[in-house]
Amino acid sequence: MFEMSDPATALIQIRAYASEARYEMAEVMASALTQRMISDKDRNLTIQDLLVQGLRDLANILEIRGKEKAEKLKLALKASKELSKQRARLAKLQKDAGDIDSAKTTLANKADDEVQTGRVFALMGKKGKAMKKFAKANKLRKHHLEACTEAVGAEFLISGHLRKGVKHGRRLADAMTAAGAVNRTGEIFQLLPEGQRPAEVTSLISRVTPWCDANAEMPEPSRNLLTQNIMDLQSQIQRIESGEQAANAALSAAVDKLNPTMDYHSFSRS
Repeated sequence: MFEMSDPATALIQIRAYASEARYEMAEVMASALTQRMISDKDRNLTIQDLLVQGLRDLANILEIRGKEKAEKLKLALKASKELSKQRARLAKLQKDAGDIDSAKTTLANKADDEVQTGRVFALMGKKGKAMKKFAKANKLRKHHLEACTEAVGAEFLISGHLRKGVKHGRRLADAMTAAGAVNRTGEIFQLLPEGQRPAEVTSLISRVTPWCDANAEMPEPSRNLLTQNIMDLQSQIQRIESGEQAANAALSAAVDKLNPTMDYHSFSRS
């Protein structure tokens, strides 16, 4: 059916299927691949790394499929549980090999994995468990933008309103502020929070805006903070497009440290 002798190549194929929305095929292949690697009790560090990647892919694919087939959500939780176990084993192998930096990166990925599990619980309607996962991610990595966004989203999805969303709204506003300035890569505007995945600004604005509507019933203090965040992001996009703000704030900061007197804004306008 497909070539499984090379796990790295198989992972590439799985991701290709997922990018084409061929989730059923991606699930079948990811499930078979991860089970095969788990059965290899003498797997080396390289295979262990691929196993962790494969389990993470499988959990995400099952989450996507679970939006239409609820039974897939339980399988997603099972994959997440196995991922947690194998991620810890990978970090230990990396430490034993003297690769401390890789071990730290592996353990740091736990925050993102907690968010993914939280999303699954939210889809299952289990708000308490979902919120615990989002809170844990935010504790592991302060101002975790995705965790804070998903917490508000889960509250709205499950409760149908945000009357109890004052705390979650404030945390999201703080995370949006902590994420720093808007950056532009090609035609894509992003936030680049330190140690986190990039966040596409247009998508973030589209998601947060309905929560600021009066019909969502978010308490006014949090709603005002989020509304201000949205306005600030929109303003930054306009300034970048007009050349008034550096297109890559992260690069500008690095340049500024190297030569404080350099007018790096001139590069974005040239």
